[in-house]
Amino acid sequence: MLKLRFPLPVFRNALEIANGKNSRMALKGINANRAAIIISTSFKSSVYHDQVIRLIGTQSVKVIEKSWQGEPTVENLSIVIKELESFQPDYIIALGGGSVIDGAKIAWLLYECPTLSLDDLYRPFSLPTLRGRAKFAAIPTTIGSGSEVSSAAVMFDGVSNSKKAVVTHDFLPDLVILDPELVAEVPNHILKATVADALSHAVEGYVSKIDHPLMNSFAEQAVSIIYRYKNQLDRESWDIQMISDLQHAAMLAGWVQNHCVVGLSHAIAHQLGSFNIPHGLANGLLMPKVIEFNSNDNTVAEKYEKLARNANMVSSSDLSNLFTILVSNQKIMLSFTDNELDMIACNALLDPAARTNPVFFTGDDVKKVLKKCL
Repeated sequence: MLKLRFPLPVFRNALEIANGKNSRMALKGINANRAAIIISTSFKSSVYHDQVIRLIGTQSVKVIEKSWQGEPTVENLSIVIKELESFQPDYIIALGGGSVIDGAKIAWLLYECPTLSLDDLYRPFSLPTLRGRAKFAAIPTTIGSGSEVSSAAVMFDGVSNSKKAVVTHDFLPDLVILDPELVAEVPNHILKATVADALSHAVEGYVSKIDHPLMNSFAEQAVSIIYRYKNQLDRESWDIQMISDLQHAAMLAGWVQNHCVVGLSHAIAHQLGSFNIPHGLANGLLMPKVIEFNSNDNTVAEKYEKLARNANMVSSSDLSNLFTILVSNQKIMLSFTDNELDMIACNALLDPAARTNPVFFTGDDVKKVLKKCL
């Protein structure tokens, strides 16, 4: 992998990506002796659970249920890390939503590098090289987190009471499997919220301060695919082709997020996890108001218009409307005290996503955006 000390548009990605119906069969091709698969609690009752375990092409397989609720922390990852140490896998597979994949990444890192401190974890691109003990695969069962093609793993920091990212390009998996049948079991309201997250990755990355021509093209494709299904998003169930197409869009948006970072919406959304507000839903609620705020800059407003046109929309108002569709019928009440608003605003300004938002914002701007969502 290139080691660059200057900014240059490059494309970093997972080593191999299998996608489409029955792509889980790629598990047969894993070349390893001992594989540990870290799964979500809900996958234990999946009709595909036993088949997925049988497909893993290794001599020995250990199933490890995730030991954390919500976002992972170093403390609640300890059980999984101990199981990895005991089993000594040479391949780790994460199967689940973004939280499962992020937690598995950090558990993998601490399995390979058990002496790392918290300060080491939060220092971007300074972590030791991985794959000395195990390779890594990611199988997302939701649409939108982008963790399967991300160099970051998000975890919750109890000290600052906010989410923080652990970043290394070594987190990019050796294998990604995008199988729509594994996603079809997830309730529709959860899928809609995760698609809102994917859409926010594409839109915020497109107007980011980091310019990357290839990622701009990916963002336009991602938004176009999601917009194409706008009239089907409220259906009680989605067909396999729709899920597969939306997985494709989410991966494109994940690439955009990984290369261009995101902006104000994510800077705020990262602070709302401690209030039990799901990340995708938070972005879906925030993005229309963030687009409105950023559009006060004429250059940024024109970028939103360009994205909308190239994604087969009429205008940027269609972007905001699409977010509204994705979070419609979601039961959530936003309510914050003045002290909580101050804390959210302070932490949002410190969030890495704040640096790449196209328009400078203050703590008061964060509060105004949030209050418009109440």
